[in-house]
Amino acid sequence: MKNHLITVLVCCLFFIGCKDDKANSNQYDPSQPVVFTDFSPREGGMRTRLYIEGSNFGNDPTKIHITIGGEKTKTIGADGKKIYCMVPSKAFDGIINVRVDGPDGKPIAEHTFEEEFKYTPATIVGTLLRKVDEDNNSAFQEGSFDEGASIPSNDCMVFDPKYKDGDNRLLFSSNHSDGLHLIDLTERTVKRLFPRTGYSTMYSFTFSADGDTLLFTDDHGQDNTTRANIYYSLRRENFRRIRPYNYGRTAYSLVYMDDGTIFYTTWWEGKVYKMIRNGAIPNIDENAEVAFSLSQISAVGGSHTILFRHPSNKFMYMLSDNFGAVFRADYDPVAKTFGNPSIIAGNMNDKSFKEGTGGSARFNKPQFGVFVKNEKYGEGIGPDNDQYDFYFCDRENHCIWKLDPHGVASLAAGRSNENADGKIWGYVDGNPLHEARFNQPAGLAYDPDTDMFYIGDIDNKGIRYMTTE
Repeated sequence: MKNHLITVLVCCLFFIGCKDDKANSNQYDPSQPVVFTDFSPREGGMRTRLYIEGSNFGNDPTKIHITIGGEKTKTIGADGKKIYCMVPSKAFDGIINVRVDGPDGKPIAEHTFEEEFKYTPATIVGTLLRKVDEDNNSAFQEGSFDEGASIPSNDCMVFDPKYKDGDNRLLFSSNHSDGLHLIDLTERTVKRLFPRTGYSTMYSFTFSADGDTLLFTDDHGQDNTTRANIYYSLRRENFRRIRPYNYGRTAYSLVYMDDGTIFYTTWWEGKVYKMIRNGAIPNIDENAEVAFSLSQISAVGGSHTILFRHPSNKFMYMLSDNFGAVFRADYDPVAKTFGNPSIIAGNMNDKSFKEGTGGSARFNKPQFGVFVKNEKYGEGIGPDNDQYDFYFCDRENHCIWKLDPHGVASLAAGRSNENADGKIWGYVDGNPLHEARFNQPAGLAYDPDTDMFYIGDIDNKGIRYMTTE
């Protein structure tokens, strides 16, 4: 019995010794050189898994510092012979540099590979501005992005239409209950232009044809002309004051055509009205003309309809969070009115999610959208020789859609990795179709100079962006 116990003890000590030897073999040995031999793969984009091979790196990732294309990346793991990291964004020149620190924190080895990593620019979703506490609560705060600024709710976003080279890039933003905000993307600051006073609910806003007047609708809930349904603010006053522009039925959205004609939407039957000017401001719109109603397509009790004028001024698209469809109406520049509406994608009576063409596509709760010129279309494609795609947020589907001139609806971003946890929402940056998640996206704006989208991600309490590096 005694001999048996001794044998077992010896075996245990042997295995422990082997384990210790293996662990020690992964640690940095000061008597041996640090050697770098290779890396793989040779090419890829942001978040590509990169492995650096060699010997005597040690097994402490905090002692290993890596830059790729001049951009720092975190060392995820090391076992003495192999280092594991991920390629950072914007690693354009592909030069890989590795520095290893000793136990005292001082550098003991540094190596730059002669061969460069071939970086493939990627389309990514990131976060511009988001500040939340441990309970995901957030509140508006003026100031610098880097000093605690916060703008959690962005239902409608529009870029300054009078931007020119050398100007600060200004993004205007609103939500239903907190006035109008200005985001200076150049200075990286946020400020409130005016609070929610004097009106009920700002559903959306736009600019006049000359860009000097900002107009917004008021959802005051009344089916009469006793209250203002459109307000305006002037550039020469830095958009700090608001005044009544038009008295009419409760309104959600308006378009200002190039010829100065204004159309606005109201709740009842999803009607779109043409504002009839009486020669004064504020205008009393007692003679407003009904251009059309969504009830001409299917019975509608009411609708929060948002209007989007096409850059050609020839037609507009319409979205409503009440219906899973994209509508269109063509403009008659002679009569200065719109024709009857039609559905170009989706279905008024079926809310779900499905990529497809025309009526085969399915949306849930469309919100705000923007026309984006596609240089690949040359002189234009489709029946209108259109050069623009239409991107829009789908709040309940937690995604961004792309609708091309042929009526093909495809997922542009969001809903990633549904099979991982059964969810389509969340807060994840990364590849638009394989990693990114949103939570109730609503506002959407596009900067053609930087090819960057800005997304008001409502339940994530911030502004996200999507761009190709």
